[in-house]
Amino acid sequence: MINRISLSVWLYSGLSALLIQTGVLAASPDSDLVQNTVELYLQTQRIAGKKPNRLIHESSPYLLQHAYNPVQWYPWGDEAFARARQQNRPVFLSIGYSTCYWCHVMAHESFENDAIAAILNEHFIAIKLDREERPDIDAVYMAATQLINGYGGWPMTVLLNHDLEPFHAGVYYPPETTDDSIGLTEILLKVADLWRQNRPRLDRVAAQITTQIKAAADESMAGGTIDPEAQRRAFEQIDAMYDSEYGGFGGAPKFPRVEKLVFLLEVAASDDERAKRALTIARETLVAMLQGGLYDQVGGGFHRYAVDAQWQVPHFEKMLYTQALVSLAYTRLYRIDPDPVYRDVVTATLDFVLREMRDPNGGFFSALDASSERLDQSGSKAEGAYYLWSANQLQSELDKAEWVLVRDYYGIEPNGNIHSDPHGAFKGLNILHLSEGFRESGLDEKQSVLISRARKKLYQARLKRPRPHLDDKIITAWNGMMIAALAAAAAEFDEERYLEAAQQAAAFIRDHLVDHQSGRLYRRVRDGEAGIEATLADYAWTVNGLLALYKNTSRRSWLKLAQQLTEQQLRSFYDDESGSFFESGNDRNVLFRSRSAYDGALPAPNAIAVENLLLLSDLTGDKRWRQTASETLSAFAGSINSNPARASWMLTQINHATDQERSPNENQQ
Repeated sequence: MINRISLSVWLYSGLSALLIQTGVLAASPDSDLVQNTVELYLQTQRIAGKKPNRLIHESSPYLLQHAYNPVQWYPWGDEAFARARQQNRPVFLSIGYSTCYWCHVMAHESFENDAIAAILNEHFIAIKLDREERPDIDAVYMAATQLINGYGGWPMTVLLNHDLEPFHAGVYYPPETTDDSIGLTEILLKVADLWRQNRPRLDRVAAQITTQIKAAADESMAGGTIDPEAQRRAFEQIDAMYDSEYGGFGGAPKFPRVEKLVFLLEVAASDDERAKRALTIARETLVAMLQGGLYDQVGGGFHRYAVDAQWQVPHFEKMLYTQALVSLAYTRLYRIDPDPVYRDVVTATLDFVLREMRDPNGGFFSALDASSERLDQSGSKAEGAYYLWSANQLQSELDKAEWVLVRDYYGIEPNGNIHSDPHGAFKGLNILHLSEGFRESGLDEKQSVLISRARKKLYQARLKRPRPHLDDKIITAWNGMMIAALAAAAAEFDEERYLEAAQQAAAFIRDHLVDHQSGRLYRRVRDGEAGIEATLADYAWTVNGLLALYKNTSRRSWLKLAQQLTEQQLRSFYDDESGSFFESGNDRNVLFRSRSAYDGALPAPNAIAVENLLLLSDLTGDKRWRQTASETLSAFAGSINSNPARASWMLTQINHATDQERSPNENQQ
């Protein structure tokens, strides 16, 4: 299946030079690097004379990637809902994001398919949603998908009634039914028939599902006192999950669970009896990650997760939030165990971000795609094509001494070193990861020079390949994370350039993502257009980054902005009744507002909010901040006590919340 992908969004690569000259493709601050954005796709479709659908007026790169589908998509909003009621049709909701590999697969197989488009256009109101722009909506229907299937993921396929209640949900579907999966065509035709013949049945199912996911959405319902043993039990749970052979937690797929690593490093830095074991788990995991294919050995930065337990074969997309959170973890590890290897990986990761994911005005782009155009089959795309090498390609780019060392150091094999390849996508290709022989011995001085020289050559060679698609929207929360990571690295490694980059990003948020009339934040900006109401995560992470900047610079303007945004966060999200924060605004078209202490793909926004409130109290002497933090911790006590490991980041704040109040910063008097 993977080898058949040929999305038009990245065809016509021969137009690249022309489009660079006309400004359609953006050159990065690195003069050798040309970014492949959604504008290339839009330009090629216009040149081909194709007619767009409603999504052409949207800002999201993900929605724009579907603007020339034969499906008559609507964006999420009142127009689509009104049309569904007027025409008495169910809603077909498709949720994904622009660098999601399987979203591309389903788009090509189904949404560019005229027959499937005809069914959708006749029987449904079809809505496309970018989960990165609207995580609140995504959370609602992810809960339904997990309830129905026992798992979730993207692309997410959800069918809704006119009250926006889900009666069916799944993830990727092939266009036609196979031995392994029901096809999208069959699902659509069955639902269309049920809607006509037995709609009350669908409404009953939708009501039952909605009742269950609403009940599970509020973790602040069982407040009280956090068990004094919660941190110990969390450690024991995490220790039990630890993969002592390969590092990390659990089996494949394996994610960098930074919230657990931060918790362990907090324990490791304490006088707790478990400190030594905590440091061992965190260090072995972080070392395994940087030695494997999860880490881009040539260009720096980390892929989103590994598909295997050994960290060797990644899912190749690179997310901004991954770079920020992983950098924070390695910086904290270096603070406890100052091995220059950890400093080097932070530097390489942040330099990658500054080089390849930075807007010229100082903000940071969202993500790089997992797939790109193949070198051997012009016009077709494959996952990892930008990052993988045949042995012959490597040998042709390097001199003899470099090649021999690269072959041995990275475990290069003539027929490829990727042995977990169920779809046959990586045949004959190699991913660079440290071979077993070098993981313990390391490199001598001469070998280090050779490897450094080889990496530079391979990076320059890679720049000549077709670039993965860049999602060039700028998300407020993820920029806040990157500001915090840059500020932490600047302080730990005395790198002024990181502090300057962090301040430029903070100024970008201040100038482009704050509504200076209302004081509210926007969720994202793209092409100069800011929009979408910010979530709790946007406020919390922005404040987190601003406070990190203030600690490093003593610039009162950063502290003042952090205080203003925290006050707005309280007005927009704080629930006096429960003493906790809703994770999203009060949108009448969203079924419920979540409140959680549990970490998911990202740390719980309530946990970051608590961290900020405690720090604000320390910096300003305002006890009100500490009181709000304590109320929030108490609100989630029941959830934390029932499964403490899932609230890892929140648990890192327990000791800070119970510390005796320190004297306020003298600069604030």
